[in-house]
Amino acid sequence: MINPIFTIGVPRSGTTLLRVMLDSHPEIAAGPECPWISGSYSKTTSFSDLYYSLVNDMRGPVRNFKGVSEDVIASALGSAISDIMRKYAEASGKKQWIEKTPNHITEIPYIIRLFPESKFIHIVRDGRDVACSSFRERATWGASLENRGQMMINTRLNALQRWCRWISDFEKWQFQYSLDVCRISYEDMVEEPGSVMQKVLSFIGMPWSDDVLKYKNHKHDMPDWEAGSRDVSQKPEVTAKSVERWMNEFTSLERLIASSFADHMLLRLGYAPTLPEKRLLLRGLRATVD
Repeated sequence: MINPIFTIGVPRSGTTLLRVMLDSHPEIAAGPECPWISGSYSKTTSFSDLYYSLVNDMRGPVRNFKGVSEDVIASALGSAISDIMRKYAEASGKKQWIEKTPNHITEIPYIIRLFPESKFIHIVRDGRDVACSSFRERATWGASLENRGQMMINTRLNALQRWCRWISDFEKWQFQYSLDVCRISYEDMVEEPGSVMQKVLSFIGMPWSDDVLKYKNHKHDMPDWEAGSRDVSQKPEVTAKSVERWMNEFTSLERLIASSFADHMLLRLGYAPTLPEKRLLLRGLRATVD
């Protein structure tokens, strides 16, 4: 079985752009999102429903059949998912499949049970830009954001809180499970796509191909229900126009509140502080050090 590769990130972080660039590679099949693997989008019937039922139900095989453990169930379902994805890759004339569902960043314990040898490409985007993009999706997502089985009102601050929590949880799991992770930033990907894609392809053991920079020249499966597919299909090339959009969209009150709970994560990931006075202070400190 080919070791699976998962592209993950908080929704609106550029996961779809990354996946169509990878899908343009002559040896990589990176298809639409797969909520049917983990039930990421509420009512979607999923393998995770079956997994937890087979493992925990009092009438299930783990509780009633000798020799059938949770590991047996995980291996069987992992193989079934791999067979589905392999068929998709073969139908596309490709060798390696890569799965992209942003919400899988919250399902690492389950994913790693099914695929213990998996690799993860983690794309990170400025959480304030993620929040602005999430807020703009009210027309398609509705007034609520899904937050690990719970719903929260779709506001910029709530989306930023979700961004902080999901990245923090992933980093905890990355350490706990010793995950094999390649982390890239959305900003680097749109400003220096060649070097970022070279890093990603090297991580997954694939040769370089100029095709990854010409995704518009290739056909991709882009379902209407994917907000990311809609956005990427409308862009003829990689662009950095959405970088730091938050500076024009966050209100003064939102900046003040965001600074109080998100700046520690933003700074750690290399992003500028939210409040102007903090940015000036940071510059002053750097000048002193230099």
